[in-house]
Amino acid sequence: MEETPNHHRSLLISNYRSFIDFANKHFTLPKYIIRNDKDIFYQIEKMMLTILVLSIVVLCTLHLMPEWLAVALAILLVQRVFEYVVVYSRNFIFHRGRIFTDFKDPAQQGEWLIMTVSLNLLQLIITFSVWYRLLGLLEPASFIGDMSIINSVYFSVVTFLTVGFGDIVPVSSLAKILVLFQTALTFYTLVIVVNGLISIHFRNR
Repeated sequence: MEETPNHHRSLLISNYRSFIDFANKHFTLPKYIIRNDKDIFYQIEKMMLTILVLSIVVLCTLHLMPEWLAVALAILLVQRVFEYVVVYSRNFIFHRGRIFTDFKDPAQQGEWLIMTVSLNLLQLIITFSVWYRLLGLLEPASFIGDMSIINSVYFSVVTFLTVGFGDIVPVSSLAKILVLFQTALTFYTLVIVVNGLISIHFRNR
């Protein structure tokens, strides 16, 4: 009699899922800001818009701040990138876009997906712009090219799109690490968005 093979779950995936669930429970802002489930999507949208506006204000006023305050605000923005990875890993990779089942209308699912992805991508671009701008202010030799406000946003966009025109070049180790990290997030974003779209499509069918 043929034995049934004994299948085991991946150790890496299992541990990563546990880490993502733990981080989602303890290190994401909605868990502390949103106190009830009423209009939760609207509340999340409002929170994201507020943070995006505040990040733009930080970017535009970095050169006016004391160095310690600018560095502190830049460090706080690490949480936004961390939350992006955690929330999208949980909702799009492990839960296959299940969060969108609250929208019975497929059109609403698509609209909210586009809106939330767009806001998160804008937030990522502005966050890296802040880091590039701050690094350019603290260590001007970190980049070949002036890290003005416009140039910081421009460099963040072309890095995220993996275009790399070469007019601004990272020189220092920290600058190169930031560029590598942002480029890696581009491929992560492609994976989760495509995964989410496919999952939602087949669930609707």
